[in-house]
Amino acid sequence: MPWYTRFIAAFVVALASFAGAAEPDTADFDDPSDPVAGKNHWAFRPLERRQPHASTNGVNWSKTAIDQFVIAQLEQKGLRPVPDATHVDLVRRVWFQLTGLPPNQNDISEFLSDDRPDAFERVVDRLLASPHFGEWWGRHWLDLARYADSNGLDENFLFREAWRYRNWVFSTVNAGQPLDRFVLEQVAGDLLPFESVDQRDRQRIAAGFLVIGPKVLLGNNPQNQRMEVADELIDTIGRTVLGQTLGCARCHDHKFDPVPTADYYALAGIFASTHVMETRYMLGQQRPMERLAGLGTDGENADDAYELYWRQQPQVAEKKSQAEKVLETIKQGKTEELTALVATNAAAIAEGARATDDPDRSLDQRIAAQTAFIAEIATTLANPPPIPPRGMIPTDIDQPADEHIRVAGQFDKLGERVPRGFLAVLCDDPRIAIPEKQSGRIALGEWLMDRKHRTGQVAARVLSNRVWHHLTGSGIVRTVDNFGRTGEPPSHPELLDHLAQKLIDSEWSLKSLVREIASSRTFALSSNYDADNYAIDPDNRSCWRANRRRLDPESTRDAILQASDQLDLSPMDSSVWYLGDQATAVGPNTVRRRTDFRCRSVYLPVIRNDLPDLFEAFDFANPQCATGARPNTTAPGQALFMLNDDMVMDASDATARRILADTASVSSDTTDVRVERMFQLILNGEANDDLRQSMRRFLLQTEERLKSESHPQPEHRALAIACHALFASSRFQYLE
Repeated sequence: MPWYTRFIAAFVVALASFAGAAEPDTADFDDPSDPVAGKNHWAFRPLERRQPHASTNGVNWSKTAIDQFVIAQLEQKGLRPVPDATHVDLVRRVWFQLTGLPPNQNDISEFLSDDRPDAFERVVDRLLASPHFGEWWGRHWLDLARYADSNGLDENFLFREAWRYRNWVFSTVNAGQPLDRFVLEQVAGDLLPFESVDQRDRQRIAAGFLVIGPKVLLGNNPQNQRMEVADELIDTIGRTVLGQTLGCARCHDHKFDPVPTADYYALAGIFASTHVMETRYMLGQQRPMERLAGLGTDGENADDAYELYWRQQPQVAEKKSQAEKVLETIKQGKTEELTALVATNAAAIAEGARATDDPDRSLDQRIAAQTAFIAEIATTLANPPPIPPRGMIPTDIDQPADEHIRVAGQFDKLGERVPRGFLAVLCDDPRIAIPEKQSGRIALGEWLMDRKHRTGQVAARVLSNRVWHHLTGSGIVRTVDNFGRTGEPPSHPELLDHLAQKLIDSEWSLKSLVREIASSRTFALSSNYDADNYAIDPDNRSCWRANRRRLDPESTRDAILQASDQLDLSPMDSSVWYLGDQATAVGPNTVRRRTDFRCRSVYLPVIRNDLPDLFEAFDFANPQCATGARPNTTAPGQALFMLNDDMVMDASDATARRILADTASVSSDTTDVRVERMFQLILNGEANDDLRQSMRRFLLQTEERLKSESHPQPEHRALAIACHALFASSRFQYLE
């Protein structure tokens, strides 16, 4: 190994250690990119059907095999699980974790009154069958798919049709499509066979996964752009499905993981043989843009006609200008000039307007003919055809081909040509026989999730870990997008293999795995603090308690709107139809993305470079890249946002009005009833005696103060202030 490779490796190890990250396994650093030696890394080993170690208390405590693995490690480390969560905390937790929404009082009361031994499992099954499950868990996938409604980067053009891919994800997750097919359609849906136009269009929309990433559009060499697009897709799919940082092998053999540069360019040949962009007329010129294709039976013709109109629009505008000059020439009786115009620009003159057409036509008749001709052109310009149904859909290029290694990653410095194929560390024969005139994307999509080989088993580990991360707040492998040597090892390797095998055995059913984890005793633990446990395991890596978690920004907004009775749970199509071709542009943007819709937050616009303020404040996923674990920050600006945002204040006002209406017919002490209703709507629970008395005192004192200030609605205003305080409280914003 050259000296500089050793230096870089040592430097990265030191940097990772300084930053608190796991140190990479250096056992194979003499040649870290060697695929043969790399097969021994824990993530690449074949799955094993594991049995938990013997446990003293596991039989009595455990509900599922998951619990047996957890309790075995707890006992081994001298830890003990904390008590279970209260029924109210548990039902609130499972509603948010499975649907992103809070339960209402009826949901809670129904669960509390159900004394059947499988009452909680019934709640889980009900939520899995809810359409809101697909919206919420589909949003988790959109984080990985780097979903956005605009391109971002230099010119930030609008992705007007991105919503079709978003809604395909939601509906497909709800339908319970197996994850292997789910991945295949996104990698190669445009190439798969179909039995109907509707199926064809659904599969093509799924492949929008390849199109929806950000791209540098301005002043980019087409060949460089082609390789940049391939690089972005390799990196995205590597992190999303395999938990690997494949993009690191673009310029040189991977410094830590068994991915030689040749393997990178074997994959690059597949994606460089795929069109995700096309040249379309935009803002007065032909530009490289995201590729669109028509949907429906006559979709291609409708799309062609639409694009033809805009390509011809400048010429039609020029034709109108010339026709107006002709009209002036006719009016002025300049016969020689008119003859010259006819000779050079006959298309700008109406039939019946030329002096030679009909000698008997009067001047007024010729003027009328030309005027009508100009009006017809003006009507065409003023009435462009409606945008036809289209989707962001890739396609194979006419002549798919293998790619050359790019020396130092530079697009114009060609090295050895590499046959298209896969990662050698995960297969015996990495190079594949690709049918003529095919990119190889179908073979790639099948290989990624092939359960009989290590690739599918790695994918099962990665996807199972993602499910665990979303349900518990921390992955078994905390570096959820990096299962390589620079990532963290699993805290429970046997449990991870168990979950991965369960996922495969269930025919890749996401819902089955979610049900398995949510039904466990481990999921039902409280988040209570235990000093003895904390002294041994402060990060809770052994799962001795539930992780206390702040709500995602989408759930925060949805819960606020639901409490105020303003949330519209209907699905939504586009939420960016009102924006121009550039979602954000240089200079003043008079029309910006809207967030005043009453829809669920998963349907709000995701404009790269201009996210909704709530998303910016509360750690939304970075739409520029695949994000398996969102940031988790606590900053003063978040508290200030909750205290000053117009939406929160308006919702507080509306919640107060709702409480007043709900309690209007109460004959007893209305203050206590209003306090109880406020806690039910906002916190999904009841107030203890101390909180109830404190809130009662606050309401009465505030009402008196407002009355003394001659406020027109003292009861409503006092209640609105109290609602706002609860929305800003940690009890509302966190799951216990």
